[in-house]
Amino acid sequence: MNEGIIERLEMVLSDMGLTRNAFSKSVGLGASNFNRKMKGLSPFTKRDFVLISKATGISREWLEFGEGDMMAKQGATAPQVEEDRPTVEGKPFYDVDFALGFNGMYNDEPNVPSKIISVPGYEKADFWCRTSGDSMKPFISNGDIIALKEIEDWQSFLPMNEVYAIMTTNDLRTVKVVRKGSDDEHLTLHAYNDEYEDQEISKSAITKVFKVIGALKTM
Repeated sequence: MNEGIIERLEMVLSDMGLTRNAFSKSVGLGASNFNRKMKGLSPFTKRDFVLISKATGISREWLEFGEGDMMAKQGATAPQVEEDRPTVEGKPFYDVDFALGFNGMYNDEPNVPSKIISVPGYEKADFWCRTSGDSMKPFISNGDIIALKEIEDWQSFLPMNEVYAIMTTNDLRTVKVVRKGSDDEHLTLHAYNDEYEDQEISKSAITKVFKVIGALKTM
């Protein structure tokens, strides 16, 4: 009984250039339910015809019985459908520098983000900020934007040989590879740029640690 309806709907999908999933979404029908009906596994209902007709302008009589003209209004127009993309939660961008060398850059952290940045793959980040300096080239260059996630319990456990953004008691901000120090009370900060020597820092001088999730090149 669905065979004629399925044939007519396939014609509609072809004319509109839509997949079954996109069409079902555009007219308000569940994709899995619509696909079952298009395979003849379950019957179409009056509600289906009403929803399809309302969304597309297709005649209910033509759709259900094959009678009359296809369109209640002349010319089929594909409904506006958003592509099926994963929703990416935006993260705030703060116009704050992290000094990428031990050259003493101090900044007052603003309370309000400058904008929201949405980038797939960075959903775990807490926020974004800008950078300056060249000690972490080529991974991070001057002016790049970095995604950070605060490590609140870093004193208990901090994986070594990864890139972190660190704030100190004297408000110095720096981004470095963190390695083991000379003892349990110190950490070694390593730069990718060979022009910068390793620096050892006392854990007691560290106020905040952020994992660098990644960087976006601005140039």
